[in-house]
Amino acid sequence: MIREADDQSLLQKAAFCPPFACKIQGLAEAYGMNLPFARFWVQESGEEPCCALSLLDGAMVMDAGENADFRELAGFIRAAGCRTLLCAERIAHRMSAKADRTGAILHFSGTAPFPDLKGAEPDPSLREMSGLLCECGELEQAQAESFYLDLSHRVRHGAALTAGIREKERLAACASALSVTEKTAVLSAVAVHPDFRRRGLGPRAVGSLISRLPDRDVFVFCAGPQAERFYASLSFSPWGRWAELDFEKEKRYV
Repeated sequence: MIREADDQSLLQKAAFCPPFACKIQGLAEAYGMNLPFARFWVQESGEEPCCALSLLDGAMVMDAGENADFRELAGFIRAAGCRTLLCAERIAHRMSAKADRTGAILHFSGTAPFPDLKGAEPDPSLREMSGLLCECGELEQAQAESFYLDLSHRVRHGAALTAGIREKERLAACASALSVTEKTAVLSAVAVHPDFRRRGLGPRAVGSLISRLPDRDVFVFCAGPQAERFYASLSFSPWGRWAELDFEKEKRYV
């Protein structure tokens, strides 16, 4: 049975896969459980939670255990107004769903030889950061305002961290952890302006961010081999795989 979650403890009980649980719980910590545009559900098997889901602006995240009812979940996802679903690749397979995008999840081993972090800027201008991500092709211009508003809200509520590197009086590199909980963090929005690449700014930005996340498991969702190589050079190691399903397209379960 799937029911709306009105208590963060329910989401914590339904935590099975740390990076996905972090995204769901981080959203709850940032926005709370009572806003109409940030929604949360749990699926229960008997009296035990077996799956947690979050939905913000049509983007759903799922963290499911092996005993979840995947047939019920497949029907619910469509009815809930989901545009995209992010889950573990093995969960997509359990729902017999074809993923539109997949990639590797990497985990930080804690032994990276980060370069000198001097000059790294904690909490850079979020407007500049949004602009840099657009310039680097990491963010579409049409999404920039919603990204900025969401990131600003998370930072104000202590649910996200950002770092930047400034060169020639402009933001040249940035990194963020958009999902942060007591035990876990997920990195995202990492970029270096083309004019400043191959100078070690990316590792400095990531290293600065990780230095502010002590005693946490740090994960990153990689979109391709280039990102995997970058994070592997910083002592991230393979942990699992993610899948994203696009429900705005014609899609069939097979």
